[in-house]
Amino acid sequence: MQTPAESILHSGYFHPTLRYWQTCIADLRPDNLIYPIFVTDGADAVEPIGSLPGQARYGVNKLEGMLRPLVDNGLKCVLIFGADIIITYYTPQLLTWLKE
Repeated sequence: MQTPAESILHSGYFHPTLRYWQTCIADLRPDNLIYPIFVTDGADAVEPIGSLPGQARYGVNKLEGMLRPLVDNGLKCVLIFGADIIITYYTPQLLTWLKE
């Protein structure tokens, strides 16, 4: 008979930001926010989104320039919207930029 585990470490706890989100602290800080990124297939494109003032769809060549100031100011998490092939191909490069 196998004894039950005293605790289970969920895969969502591998990163400090994810561990923080799992705490019971109920404050609103920049660490709690997820920034949406909209990606388009034009590599150098910047296409304003009329229904989302201040937001645009960015080509992959414009992403680092758009994200760098946000990361430097404490951005910890992004949510990527775009074509699957773009996200699959460029996510490793994006993750490298965000880790720096």
